[in-house]
Amino acid sequence: MKGFRYGGRMLLVLLILSVSMAAQAGEGRVKLDRFFKGLKTMRAQFVQTLLDAHHNEKQRSEGVLMLSRPGRFRLEYTKPYSQLYVADGKHVWMYDKDLEQITVRPETSALGSTPAALLSSDVPLDRNFRLTELGNHSGFTWLELKPKQKDATFTYIRLALDGDVVRAMEMGDSLGQTTRLYFDKVSRNPHLPASDFEFTPPPDVDVLGDPN
Repeated sequence: MKGFRYGGRMLLVLLILSVSMAAQAGEGRVKLDRFFKGLKTMRAQFVQTLLDAHHNEKQRSEGVLMLSRPGRFRLEYTKPYSQLYVADGKHVWMYDKDLEQITVRPETSALGSTPAALLSSDVPLDRNFRLTELGNHSGFTWLELKPKQKDATFTYIRLALDGDVVRAMEMGDSLGQTTRLYFDKVSRNPHLPASDFEFTPPPDVDVLGDPN
């Protein structure tokens, strides 16, 4: 796909890793710590694919991810539908423009349930995850994170690092589905206005949940 030069390469690597994930000694944790060290803001384009338990592609979407640490993010899907997630530091808002519906919930309950929430959090990863080095494959360094809590919305997260940049994330759920994100045009610590992480419900749109 034009503009996402990592996509095909990353998909091949992730498919290989999903078959055999033999742990190897590597520098994944060091690189991940470098990624988070000094990270204030981030902006990236992404391609997201959803695979079923048989690795058949069910859905593909594109959008833009913005982070302002700690605890603020904006995840905006632009193709094939318009959907917006905004975390303002207290709540996570989800706005489905096609359905004209907004869902809001406390940010604490959403922590770690989306890639954006994981990357924007300043909570030490070891507190909520068990980390395993997966070694170096095709120029990327891999880590696997397994949640310690039993009621997590996913069974694992895998991260691909290129230097101190996260290039891809893979998340598996209890139904055997896999969500994969490939990041492109990653900008580290760009200036992002505070208004990007604020959300005001449009008039005459239903709001589910309590924003207070």
